[in-house]
Amino acid sequence: MLKRLPIPGRRIFGDARTLVALLLLAGCDLSSTDPQLATPAQFSRDGSISDLQNGLKTGTARVEVSIIPGGLVARRVEIEQAKEIAKPEEVRGQITAITWSGGHGIATLKVGGLQIAFDSSTSFHPRLSPSNPEGTAGHGHHGKPTVADFVTRIQAQLAAGHHAVVTARRNPAAQPQAPDDASFTASELQFDGGADHPFVALNVSAASLTTNPAPPPDAWLKLLGFQLELRVSDRTTQLKIENPRLQGVRGFEGIVQAVDQTGGTVTLEDGTIIRIVAGTELEPKAGPDDNRLTSLADVAAALAAGKTVGAEGKGLVDATSPLTLDAIKIEFEVE
Repeated sequence: MLKRLPIPGRRIFGDARTLVALLLLAGCDLSSTDPQLATPAQFSRDGSISDLQNGLKTGTARVEVSIIPGGLVARRVEIEQAKEIAKPEEVRGQITAITWSGGHGIATLKVGGLQIAFDSSTSFHPRLSPSNPEGTAGHGHHGKPTVADFVTRIQAQLAAGHHAVVTARRNPAAQPQAPDDASFTASELQFDGGADHPFVALNVSAASLTTNPAPPPDAWLKLLGFQLELRVSDRTTQLKIENPRLQGVRGFEGIVQAVDQTGGTVTLEDGTIIRIVAGTELEPKAGPDDNRLTSLADVAAALAAGKTVGAEGKGLVDATSPLTLDAIKIEFEVE
């Protein structure tokens, strides 16, 4: 397991060589490294379109895609470990319209015009609660709104000219959904008034990827009926492949209660401790109006100013009492 390294204030906390040097300086026992690697195990590595093609040739793969707001260009595509295929699929985006009639509703998203279907069997949460309670830490439950509550809140946000963002989840089907199939019926929905950070976590097959013989873009990834540009060559799109040897990876989400800049940690309201280590990636701002914070110093300043800061990401479990994780990637946002 990676040791804690206090390195606050950097967006990406080191590459492989930096990681090795820091661990040596910290006196880390190299017996804790992956025995099949010459250096301490990395969370992920940079990938290519060929890597993505090869990953999809073997069958179903889970991809996590962050989309640049306002268009259909991928900012980051991560090929997940095979075990992620069984976890709920997820879509997040800004809502442009919502309807409810006859026990069925549709929330239309800005990204790709995607329509999220829901009904009276859908669970509604102020902050999304995962289907698998062991998959995410730091969730708070403050009551479950009814369908009418959910729709009314979103309509009020839209009428006032504010952003209305929703996160939708569903259980994955036995086979990946056809790329041209735009249907998505949510089993869980979370309302959020934050900024627009479009995101899709979906099982896909080789049918979703089309390469471009005359880039840019280098390729297109078709999901849920809309087509995303992959611009790896000009570095607009980051392509990452998660280390398949990582064990004990789980998600986390919650409100930040405290920050220790010297120790490189944040503590969530439920007591979960998130450690920033070599290799941790902080999500960057998407633009000048983005509420994301990109350093522990920024998080500390926001808390000192009386603001509420949310944290979301995934990490490696290092201890269970209290729950302590070494962050693989993390996003801080003023709520």
